[in-house]
Amino acid sequence: MKEVPALHPGWAEERQYLCYKPPPTGGPDGSFPLGAKEAWLERMEFLNADLMWLLELEQFRFWSQIIYSENTLDVVLSFLQGAPPYYALEEFPQDDEMWNSFQKTYYLVFLVLTRLATYKESETEFISPEYLGKLIYDNYVFTIPIILDICMFYGRENRTQVLHIIDTVFEIQPNYQEDLKKSVPFVCKVFRYIENKFGGRKLPEGELMKLSERPNEHEDMTLFEFKDMVLYTLDSAANLSLFLDLYNPACKIFHQQLFEMKLVHFYENTVPQMYRKLEILGNKDETQPIYVSLKHKLDVMRVELLKVFRNCMATSLNSFLEKIDSVTEAEVKRHVDDYVGVLSECLSEKMFIHDYHLAYPIDQDLDAMSQVCPEMDFMKCDYLLEAVMSCFDPPSQSMMKSWMAARTKRQELLSDNQKNGEEAASKESSAGLKKHVTGVELESLITEVKDILPHLGDGFVERCLEHFNFVSESVINAILEDTLPADLRNIDQTLPRIPRDTMGVTEAALDIQRLSIFDNDEFDIMTQDQVDTSRIHKGKRKAKYRNLNELIDDKSHRAEFRDMYTKFGVIDTEGSLYNDEYDDTYDYLDVSVREEGDLERRPFVVPRVLCAKEDEDLGGVGSEREEQGELEDTEEPPRDEFVPNPEEQRAKAEQRRQQQLQSRGRYWRKGLPAKNQDVVGCPKGQGQEKQIVVNREHKNVHKSSRGNHNRRIFSQRKRQQL
Repeated sequence: MKEVPALHPGWAEERQYLCYKPPPTGGPDGSFPLGAKEAWLERMEFLNADLMWLLELEQFRFWSQIIYSENTLDVVLSFLQGAPPYYALEEFPQDDEMWNSFQKTYYLVFLVLTRLATYKESETEFISPEYLGKLIYDNYVFTIPIILDICMFYGRENRTQVLHIIDTVFEIQPNYQEDLKKSVPFVCKVFRYIENKFGGRKLPEGELMKLSERPNEHEDMTLFEFKDMVLYTLDSAANLSLFLDLYNPACKIFHQQLFEMKLVHFYENTVPQMYRKLEILGNKDETQPIYVSLKHKLDVMRVELLKVFRNCMATSLNSFLEKIDSVTEAEVKRHVDDYVGVLSECLSEKMFIHDYHLAYPIDQDLDAMSQVCPEMDFMKCDYLLEAVMSCFDPPSQSMMKSWMAARTKRQELLSDNQKNGEEAASKESSAGLKKHVTGVELESLITEVKDILPHLGDGFVERCLEHFNFVSESVINAILEDTLPADLRNIDQTLPRIPRDTMGVTEAALDIQRLSIFDNDEFDIMTQDQVDTSRIHKGKRKAKYRNLNELIDDKSHRAEFRDMYTKFGVIDTEGSLYNDEYDDTYDYLDVSVREEGDLERRPFVVPRVLCAKEDEDLGGVGSEREEQGELEDTEEPPRDEFVPNPEEQRAKAEQRRQQQLQSRGRYWRKGLPAKNQDVVGCPKGQGQEKQIVVNREHKNVHKSSRGNHNRRIFSQRKRQQL
């Protein structure tokens, strides 16, 4: 007995599988080639038997077979890649036996996919969600293309089960979210490729395109090539439409990368070109059936593209409409403005707006959003609807009626909001809660109003803001709808703004908020009554003394100490410094005096720090050092001003030059090379010595270092210096 893990190659069996292949094509009378139908039915029987055997395995054997048998998963993938989607089922052979066999395979493949996304099958057979997520991601059991194919084949008829599979995969493995984000640029590249094929792509300013991707206007496309491109576009659009309709979080990822704007440009530039190409290639008598089929597929493709745009835009709105009670007003307004902004950017694409409004009326969306968000900008809504109506030539009566009804309803909501705002403002003013805005904030509100109504005066706008409690939107709406109160109607609309007189008004009364690092310091005139102006100067402050002599000669400090020394009797009232009486304190010391007042003592020496400064800063200290006398051994010897002999100078220069030449191995005497540098040699035909050959090679290699070589380099350098 030995223990074996639940997932082990030993549990996997070697088995030969048959992959799915499309059914044979029948003739005009519905007959098939000899043996083609029987061969396909036999293949489907083997395929169904393999799927049944796989589903009957225990969980540990099932996953071991999937992981360690490479061909097992290929059976499922071959069906997802080769089976006809919903828009191509009409091309499936009209044979009941073949259809029943296909339906059985269709059902068994879906059961296998469901089991692959199930981590708990019973109380005894289960896998932890974390381990299953790592297992399916590392072994590529589920990928973004596989998930899209699952939505294509099973999303329309088995919506709940497919949604459960997708939610489970994205929940147990968060890495699929990152894969989905990376797949959005690839989808954009697919549509860009199709757009280039039909030559309808207009490059934005500053964008580059490879020459290989540039459309060839002279290239002729056949009808079968055109059919492949239509099916390719339809398959991509249907895949995205079903996936975004099932998995709503993916819509947010596509919306964040502005996928809907790229889709609008593709729709406007490529779809008309496809219809024109179809008319040229297929509108003939011999190709009439193909023409009808392709035109129907183009119509289906347009519907799917509009669904993709709708899902990207409306999912975010539906998400907050479902939880309107828990969402703040700011978030609601942000979502509404985002929706209106994207539609406003799409107004230049007339064909897309025309088709989108027919499929999903824009006025109904705006009506629903106005009920949720009464603060939405109704001016933008009116502009948007007028631009939509301009895409119809002429608009239908029912469309005009719905548009007028929506506009009337919005005006009623606007008037109700305005009345409610005025009532709230009057209540606040009566209760003492009226807002008071001054300074930069008031100027910002005035500028916001004048950006839309520049003919108004600043004073008139300020009066209107004070009346409407400083709400700029209410002011703009009241002026445009001509619903100003009587007291504001009588004011001149060009009234300028006169600032209030602040002279004699205290800082507290003006409500001035002072924020500075110099507040409340010794020079703050707002808090200090007296300020020392002697410490204030303009520009660079001049020094009191220009040099050291002026500093030493300044005796102004004597007056500061005169009173103190006078108390001790050191200084008499007449100002003499010494007493007339003889001082015999130091008479017993033997001090030799050479001259009167000249004692033998150490001479005064200027500090070295002061000697290091310039003469102009020291102010003549050098002359004082000479007068005081320095030691002779510290003095510098006098400078020799004698001019040297030019002949000696030339001899020294020649000697230096000869030394340099000897160091480089190039020495010439009287213009002739030395013996070891001879390059002439013997006459031609008599042979040359080895040294002569070496000298010639040496001269040839080093000729750029002398003579007139490298003239071009130095001439270029000379021109650059000019």
